[in-house]
Amino acid sequence: MNKLLAQVNETIVKPDFLPAWSKLTLGNVLGWALRLVFVGAGLFVLYHLIFGALEWIQSGGDKEKVEKARKRITTAVTGLVILFVILMVVVLLEQIFGFGLGFTAPIKITRFAETN
Repeated sequence: MNKLLAQVNETIVKPDFLPAWSKLTLGNVLGWALRLVFVGAGLFVLYHLIFGALEWIQSGGDKEKVEKARKRITTAVTGLVILFVILMVVVLLEQIFGFGLGFTAPIKITRFAETN
């Protein structure tokens, strides 16, 4: 017999990529902000790559327009490479030194206790 979802006794597991609101800390917020910056930068690069390709297609053989489109595509690919290099360095630093920068490990912010 099939049970309705409300009748199931098992706990529904929330995906790990969603923030736990009960555990919302400054480190989690900064980690999400860092991820959003990288996603935004990736979308920005993708937009310029596609727009450069469309400019090239629509150039109609005009050398000036083709050169402008080629520069836009070259700049977008360079930006994509820089973005991946920065991402690799951040992940590498997280793995080597064992602290979190928000990608593979959460950012941990601690207050220094005052000693008297």
